[in-house]
Amino acid sequence: MEQLNDDICYHALKARDRRFDGRFYTAVLTTGIFCRPICPAVTPKRVNVQFYPSAEAAIAHGFRPCLRCRPEAAPGSPASVGVHATVARAVRLIEEGALEAGSIADLADRLGVGDRHLRRIFKDHTGVTPQDHAKARRLLRARQLIVDSNLSMTEIADIAGFGSLRRFNDAMKTAYGHAPTAFRRGLKTKLEPKKDTTDPFAAKSDDLILRLRARQPFDAEYLLTFFRARAIPGLEAVGDRTYARGFRIKDAFGLMICRFASDQGGVDVILRGPARDAVLEIGGRVRRLFDLDADVPSITALFADDALLQPLVDKRPGLRVPGCWDRFELAIRAVLGQQVSVAAARTLAGRLVARFGEALPDNLIAGTGVTHLFPEPARMQQQDLISIGLTTRRAQTLADITDLFAHPESDRKSGDDILAEMAATKGIGPWTLNYFGLRGLGDPDAFPAADLGILKASQIGGGPGKPKPLEQHAERWRPWRAYAAQYLWSALEHEQAPKQEKSK
Repeated sequence: MEQLNDDICYHALKARDRRFDGRFYTAVLTTGIFCRPICPAVTPKRVNVQFYPSAEAAIAHGFRPCLRCRPEAAPGSPASVGVHATVARAVRLIEEGALEAGSIADLADRLGVGDRHLRRIFKDHTGVTPQDHAKARRLLRARQLIVDSNLSMTEIADIAGFGSLRRFNDAMKTAYGHAPTAFRRGLKTKLEPKKDTTDPFAAKSDDLILRLRARQPFDAEYLLTFFRARAIPGLEAVGDRTYARGFRIKDAFGLMICRFASDQGGVDVILRGPARDAVLEIGGRVRRLFDLDADVPSITALFADDALLQPLVDKRPGLRVPGCWDRFELAIRAVLGQQVSVAAARTLAGRLVARFGEALPDNLIAGTGVTHLFPEPARMQQQDLISIGLTTRRAQTLADITDLFAHPESDRKSGDDILAEMAATKGIGPWTLNYFGLRGLGDPDAFPAADLGILKASQIGGGPGKPKPLEQHAERWRPWRAYAAQYLWSALEHEQAPKQEKSK
């Protein structure tokens, strides 16, 4: 899709084009309100509007969010989906509260850049300073929690970072012109637990429920099929419309049940246990896990004239690239998936979880089939990894990757740094690096050209059947080769996945 300018934005606004939802926001000078491009309100005159790249930028310039189209519910803005790698990381860290307890200098240090440089590139890409972004994000996520969760106002004020209910009420009245409680009056769909208490995957009376909308079109069926085939016994449970797993954030356990809406509109996240208070972090992880913010029409427009991909796009116009819950977990799964089928990798991973994973409390997971957490790096160090059925060489590779992620500074490393360290590890080849980049880092251009499944699908579709020619052909798919890879894999969804290439 073209780079946005004011003329393109206004044409998209007049057409209420959903492909632009989340890519820009329209501020109306005569009303002081800003909207999403899909807002059902009467289109304002061209001379009366200004366009901003993010909702945070519109708020920072004094505009109030529209109550009809709900800017806080829009898909991720360009800043949060990778227009600039450093800005994307900064946005993610701010979402996780980096500026609640730290300074801009602290944030810049975590990103490995100077604070002046961070301020400059952040404003260039988002239209606001990091501090203004954090303030506006607090308001937007508070309203989202009011409308799209069943949390109490006191809980929302605390989770959104206002410090007190009074500050929360004052800030919301100033920003929206209404008290927070007004937003829950007259809601058409209230998030309430179902009465069927016999279903372990149904929300209970004390569960937290968070609704996450997906950018359309959204192929939930493909995601569920993908995760169902790879679900690790004891760690994950995937049903007809649900994905469940346990998790731990800091020292608190939790159970997460994702229920996919029958209308493909998104996901309702049910959180059970004390770790549910980390709802904002969990919401962000779920959005990345299911790639909810992908601008698929813009991505697939690049494939429109490609004879190999276009039939696959026509079949599944809303296909997403599945992400991961945790980078270390995905790195281990990638190593276990070398040279074996999906089913064999799943079996090995199940043994790993059963042997080294931490058991979850019975009262949290009763009846779900979820029993353990994925083991932390420190828990796997110095363990006999051969005992789960690995060769000596593969066990050593797994141990080396574990040591890499067990390093105290691992969480602060960029994706490029992690890939470089993995590449220097014996037993890690191009397939593993590309697969980890594709799912573990969310790199939209990662492309495992030597994957036997991708090669087979390419050959079936009339494309190259060898890695080098396929890599050359794939140059035309940049920077969305990860989506091209996923489309090729989708062509084999009803077959047993083949073995992957041998790593170096």
